[in-house]
Amino acid sequence: MLVKTILMVCQGNICRSPMAEGLFLHELKKQTSLVSVSSAGLTALVGYPADQHAKQVMLKQGIDISAHQARQLDPTLVSQHELILAMTDSHCRSIEKKFLSAKGKTFLLGQWNDEEIEDPYGQAYEKFERVFHKIQCAWQHWKIRIIPECQQGIV
Repeated sequence: MLVKTILMVCQGNICRSPMAEGLFLHELKKQTSLVSVSSAGLTALVGYPADQHAKQVMLKQGIDISAHQARQLDPTLVSQHELILAMTDSHCRSIEKKFLSAKGKTFLLGQWNDEEIEDPYGQAYEKFERVFHKIQCAWQHWKIRIIPECQQGIV
């Protein structure tokens, strides 16, 4: 599965999907990959920045998501991305129901370890750290599928 564009989707686009976008971009840049990553929400808090805890967790990892602004998932975003990674099974179903063109390219971020990424919104910093670790684990599974060098065992 060679993709050039990935879209991360959660509910409000201020916690999980910006964190996933930030981590994937960070890791892809280290591999000098040209894959682009962005994010959106099913019921986005349009224009809002990433949650403060999300920003802090990511900064602790050396990843700055402070410029993030939430945006709404729409048909244009769906058509512009080859791979859509959602945080929960219900997100996947909602995306595919609302956007027929999303079928076949929408997957659970935690697909390879059969794990949903729960919403940390309004919870303690530690919950955001746990979410980050789940996203990090998901990256380990996805990278071998989206970076050719990883598929060959070079990286």
